[in-house]
Amino acid sequence: MRRYLSFFLSFVIVLSLVFSVPSATYAATNTAESNSISSYLDDLGSLMQFIKDNYAGDITYDQMEEGAIKGILSSLDKYSTYFTKDEMDSFTESTSGTFTGVGMVVEQRDNDIVVVSTVDGSPAQKAGVKSGYIVVSVDGKDVTGMSVNDVTNLIKGEKGTKVKIGFLVNGKTVEYEITRDVIKINPVSYKIINGIGYIDISEFNGNTEDNVAKALDYMDQNNIKKLVIDLRDNPGGYLSEAVDVANFFVPAGPVVTVAMNGGNNQTYYSNLKNQKYKLAVLINGGTASAAEILAGAIQDTKAGILVGENSYGKGTVQEVFPFSDGSGIKLTIAKYLLPSGRWIDGTGLKPDVEVKDSRVALPELVYTKDIKKGDTGNDVKLLQSYLSLLGYYKGEPNGYFGNDTYDAIVSFQKYAGIPATGVLDRGTTDALSYFYGLTLKNDAQLNKAIELLNQ
Repeated sequence: MRRYLSFFLSFVIVLSLVFSVPSATYAATNTAESNSISSYLDDLGSLMQFIKDNYAGDITYDQMEEGAIKGILSSLDKYSTYFTKDEMDSFTESTSGTFTGVGMVVEQRDNDIVVVSTVDGSPAQKAGVKSGYIVVSVDGKDVTGMSVNDVTNLIKGEKGTKVKIGFLVNGKTVEYEITRDVIKINPVSYKIINGIGYIDISEFNGNTEDNVAKALDYMDQNNIKKLVIDLRDNPGGYLSEAVDVANFFVPAGPVVTVAMNGGNNQTYYSNLKNQKYKLAVLINGGTASAAEILAGAIQDTKAGILVGENSYGKGTVQEVFPFSDGSGIKLTIAKYLLPSGRWIDGTGLKPDVEVKDSRVALPELVYTKDIKKGDTGNDVKLLQSYLSLLGYYKGEPNGYFGNDTYDAIVSFQKYAGIPATGVLDRGTTDALSYFYGLTLKNDAQLNKAIELLNQ
């Protein structure tokens, strides 16, 4: 199951500059006064002073300046934005793939902060933290009701420092003292399927090229010459990492041209003299940006074929400009052109072989406590979604554990050969996860890619 460790940011930015107002509000304003105000508002500084003098609420110049920057950027395109210091730190961390902490992936489930997984080799994993643990305290501070971002900010800290994290485990509170360390997120996984190499790249962070190199070393050691590269739901990342990865697969020549304002173009090249692998690349509507650069370069140079569904269609390049106070802006500075010269913004990549995705992606089912008849909430709704996918729950998931959910879980438990208690306990959670995993193996796009490579 694909999981994105980070941590991606989504902001809804709204700026309302009132240059025209409801007539009823200013019904008594004469023309001379309106003209003088219009002149007064021509200058942004004067506008801020005008608001400061006349606004009924509390507002600071810093707030207005930040709002003005957000408004300007939001008027450009959907990728340009302003980051506060905290947002800038989070964005930098998420794109770099490196942070300092304990290495836990957590999610907010109803009012709980639940451990979904731990990073391989991380301090949390070494300490024995398990999936399903609920975070209840950090350094003695009760985190009940806090947001997942606030809790993770408490857990993060300098390398070598210690943090005490309290977990709720099987109804009891246990505390772990964990030493923080530098955590590197590996966005690459790989395996061999019936003689075909499979490499899944979930994003292009600062660790992608190194880990693709390790995957290819493994393939070479096993004399693998045919590869499936899975870029489905890869949102992109660093342009430089995509180009570096392209050097493993794309024949010598252009990979991408970055077309700047004013006609200043910069072309990035592959230096690969001999193509080593026969390639099939999986794409879908979540394949975007840097992932489209790699897939598009492979398609344009005929280094491989694209299988799946039309990609997202993001053909622009952003650069982050930090400010001295730690905030910054992300600004669209260029568009990119694939080796053939095409620009795919808004249209995306069309696969060479179109195959609909047969998989149903659900959030990971994590055991935190027994769930039984009468319970309500998102955990119950997720349970119903699993049972529905497997053919046991017939209604629409609604988050209420009633008789229909009870009957469905009993039927599943009987089929799975586990005690038919009608309760979602740890054993039933494991069984549901196992059978859900089997549905993911029925991957029509992957199967088609393997079929094509074997032809």
